[in-house]
Amino acid sequence: MAITVKDIQEKDFGTQKVNGYNVEEVDDFLDEIAEQLGALIRENLALEAQVERLDKELEEAKTVVPAPVEEPVSAAKEPEYDDENYFKNLQTAIRESLIGSQRIADETVAEARRQADQMINEAQEKAAQIVSDANAEAENVKAEYEGVRKAIENYRASFRKLVEDQVQVYKNNSSIFD
Repeated sequence: MAITVKDIQEKDFGTQKVNGYNVEEVDDFLDEIAEQLGALIRENLALEAQVERLDKELEEAKTVVPAPVEEPVSAAKEPEYDDENYFKNLQTAIRESLIGSQRIADETVAEARRQADQMINEAQEKAAQIVSDANAEAENVKAEYEGVRKAIENYRASFRKLVEDQVQVYKNNSSIFD
């Protein structure tokens, strides 16, 4: 199924929760593509109408033009504008132009999709790296917290032991303070 201007204008992309693509940039780019595709389609329609009009004129010219009179052969005969080959060549040139325009439009859309996919992939990789870095940082903080918690426990135990030892010394030597 061919992509239409409306398809491009109404296309929505999902976003990542962390560092997704810039929605405004993608929308602006799609709008630009839609404009260019619309212009190419209008040009294509105008050229098709022109080809149709020229075909009708050619048919009318064939019915109006009398049978050709034998002319002496000359070295350089200029083509007449009602010559059948002239219109066929013109029609062929217009078709080739339309085909070329459609090819350029298709290539532009394909390039836009490729770039959008690349941007999405880069954003996903960056998001994955950020999540990985955050997880590593969280593990470091947990490890540091455990170290501080153990140091506090050891300090309390040592301080309690010191106080208990001092109380024992005091009980054993109660005469020191008399």
